[in-house]
Amino acid sequence: MQLSEEQCMKFPAVLKNKLLRREIELPDTTIFDYEPILVYRAVERTEHDHSEIRSEDFKSYFELRKTPKTARGISKDWNKDPHYYGVSSFLDRKIVEQKMKFPNPKKKMAVGYVYKEGGPQDTNRREKHVCWWLFENADISGFEIEER
Repeated sequence: MQLSEEQCMKFPAVLKNKLLRREIELPDTTIFDYEPILVYRAVERTEHDHSEIRSEDFKSYFELRKTPKTARGISKDWNKDPHYYGVSSFLDRKIVEQKMKFPNPKKKMAVGYVYKEGGPQDTNRREKHVCWWLFENADISGFEIEER
């Protein structure tokens, strides 16, 4: 999906520059205008740390300098995958619990809404996965640590 320069300028520098230079494109399934979507996401916290959600909790794999887990023996150039620059969350809490091996003393469950003013999203309904490309300085204060 080709974006206008105006749209590209809303993203953080690294994504903005890659989009402007046409090094990557957001998928054609990307939606800019949508109703808020309730999602779940694992965030790093120690067992007794119940601090509020912060921007560090919403970093992409690229920003964290990590690569997603792939099937054994499969190599992929993640720098060309737009999802690598987005933030992952799920429509179903149980998927996060399973993927992150909850209860996990190093993780907590965050719950909140992906919303259009924060950036476009791409939802894979089959996998119940939501990729959210956050605009620069998007407000994530609506997310909370879920106490269980």
